[in-house]
Amino acid sequence: MEVVDTKEGYNFKLTGNKTFAVLTGNDNAVFCPFCYRALNESDDKCTNCGKNIPQVIYYHGEDDTWIASGNE
Repeated sequence: MEVVDTKEGYNFKLTGNKTFAVLTGNDNAVFCPFCYRALNESDDKCTNCGKNIPQVIYYHGEDDTWIASGNE
């Protein structure tokens, strides 16, 4: 599990078994949820930061963070 830094103007989109960042109001293009580099939905790993695309990103209310899971 890893903390995801959210970026204003983006949301998360589950595509198959991967969760990408997408622009709010436009989920046609996907981005790495860690560094926000443009990717293809078929990518399993970010070509910029080298991190695996997580299976799910969920909100952890106790400490107000977003957590990526399944990207080991």
